[in-house]
Amino acid sequence: MNKSVDQMIAGMKDEIIDAVRGALKSRSVESEPVEGGPFGKGVKEALEYVVELGCKLGFETKNVEGYAGHIQFGESGDIFAILGHVDVVPEGSGWSVPPFEGHMKDGRIYGRGAIDNKGPVIAALYAMKAVRDAGIVPKKRVRLIVGTNEESGWKGISRYLQVEEMPESGVTPDACFPMIFAEKGIVNYVISTPITGSDLDESSIIWVKGGDAANMVPADAEVELAFSQEEVKEMVSSFSAANETTLSVDNGNSGTKVLFKGKSAHGSKPEKGVNAISAMVDFLCEIPSVKGKCRVYLEAIREKLGYENEGVSLGVSGTDRLSGKLTVNLGKISLEPGSASVEINIRYPVMFNESMIFTQLEESFRGFEVTRRNHKEPLFVSPDSELVKLLQEVYQEMTGQQGDPIAIGGGTYARAIKNAVAFGPLLPGRPEVEHQPDEYIAIEDLMLLARIYAQLIFRVVS
Repeated sequence: MNKSVDQMIAGMKDEIIDAVRGALKSRSVESEPVEGGPFGKGVKEALEYVVELGCKLGFETKNVEGYAGHIQFGESGDIFAILGHVDVVPEGSGWSVPPFEGHMKDGRIYGRGAIDNKGPVIAALYAMKAVRDAGIVPKKRVRLIVGTNEESGWKGISRYLQVEEMPESGVTPDACFPMIFAEKGIVNYVISTPITGSDLDESSIIWVKGGDAANMVPADAEVELAFSQEEVKEMVSSFSAANETTLSVDNGNSGTKVLFKGKSAHGSKPEKGVNAISAMVDFLCEIPSVKGKCRVYLEAIREKLGYENEGVSLGVSGTDRLSGKLTVNLGKISLEPGSASVEINIRYPVMFNESMIFTQLEESFRGFEVTRRNHKEPLFVSPDSELVKLLQEVYQEMTGQQGDPIAIGGGTYARAIKNAVAFGPLLPGRPEVEHQPDEYIAIEDLMLLARIYAQLIFRVVS
């Protein structure tokens, strides 16, 4: 360990905390494009905040048309990339603190993006600063690449890599420690069918909606029905969800609403959440007045997806030794005049074939349209590679813990370039709070992350 570099990080604690809290104040959920911001105003503000901070700290910086940016240490040599992102998933409900104020309490910084991924991006930036301020002369370039729509399509990083130099290797602080040598393939599918206002009227359904993003277990779903409150309350009292979703009744604009409350979780681990959409579809299928095209569609969703998260009824379940089981998350639903649709997120094992999964889905949902979205191929980097060995050494040196590589169902920017893996930020034994209410990063863990990355950068450039 380079003690001078480590001491630099210790002296930056207050500055790092302030920078993270500042980054969390942008609601950087993808929205309608604005000038200089292809993914919306909030994402633009978040990208500009980090790039401008890098400039203030004395680094070479570049904003690539609002699609991504970079902050660079070193002037020549191959590029070692640290890839992060400043966009976030929607905050959802259930927060006990404001999600976009960088709230601090009990040794934690709370906010959407605290650990996924603004906090780690700031930690990596200050790790670069520590190495530079320690007087280390770099033999390579270290480039912190800041992406913008990692949570919703990767157009930002794709555009960046089209116009900028491709890094030789890299890491991303967007998963967990010790390091990730394999990531499952990730793909979203939309299953849809045309429906009319008359189809909805026939079923006494006014509208149906649920979920914020396909890669989140939906904590909330709701339907407005053309029934009185008394009739709906009787339906609710006679229904029992097969998961822990709770139901409540409220006034609608022209009918009665049923609100379904589950528990959010990351889409890569749907078993950790409580899917409100699954319960709502089950509920609607139990109402005798739901008829015609609406019933056919909802029954198909219940039969093939239901409360499952391993794709058994879809006919796509399976596992491999490297990366584990295939998972399915029913993330979004909408029924309104014009269309009925659901969007699912599938994480498939490294050795599986996505085209075969797609073919099976078309068979399972024959009669409906199945559309593929945002497919990302699996990642595999040999555990015996020089990169993985280096990360093991740094992790063990800084934590005193064994650094055996692992596989995950999550998807990171590591697969955007060759020879890259995810490295942090979540430490073993810590709760997984990304994509959930009251997301936070512990200040102690934030500082350890900065220390680990500073030593990694030192090893890379020297």
